Amino acid sequence: MIVRRRTWWYRLAGQTFAQAISFEHPVTASKVRDVLRRSVGRPLDLWGRSNSDLWSFHK
Repeated sequence: MIVRRRTWWYRLAGQTFAQAISFEHPVTASKVRDVLRRSVGRPLDLWGRSNSDLWSFHK
């Protein structure tokens, strides 16, 4: 299954906390990894979030 998200969270090697990266249009994890490799380095962890994910925490 291919997942497309606008907001992705990533963590680089040696980092304790995750950082967010957002896109104007939903993109796949592969596209996010390519963008991150060119800008900040290779991500150690990568996961996508959607608005519906956030609502599940507030119930």
